[in-house]
Amino acid sequence: MRMSIAMRADLLKTLLVEDRQEIRGIRSSIYNLTTLLATASFAISAFLFRQDQTFAASSFTRTIIDGLFVMLLWVLFLRLKRDLHRARQCLVARQKLIMGLGTASGMAIFNPFQDARKQTTDVSDSELWWLPILATLAIMIKALVVYNQHP
Repeated sequence: MRMSIAMRADLLKTLLVEDRQEIRGIRSSIYNLTTLLATASFAISAFLFRQDQTFAASSFTRTIIDGLFVMLLWVLFLRLKRDLHRARQCLVARQKLIMGLGTASGMAIFNPFQDARKQTTDVSDSELWWLPILATLAIMIKALVVYNQHP
């Protein structure tokens, strides 16, 4: 099917909007995940720390739970970070398609859903690394304090 330049531009414009929404959604998920898991770690520790409870969790058990929270935090963060990088690669590939719309090579083969894994991105989202690092630090400090002060 042959498409005019205007139709191709409209299609690419729609896909760019969707790519940007996906990037914002993934970034939001990273913020929410970090906040949720760090808060959940503190909440579960507070629940297990209660004195009037019939089941008293040992310090070792609470430390293991915190370690599992940290592991879950990093596994999910790294997966979302990879998804974010892939979404940015798709965005770059579609931006290059828009730039080549008026050229002869852009008219010959038009594939808005091409494999974008070889695209290099100009945005690294390196500031996101601070979120799980600080959450891990807070959880580990709390785990050390709880482990050293209460049996």
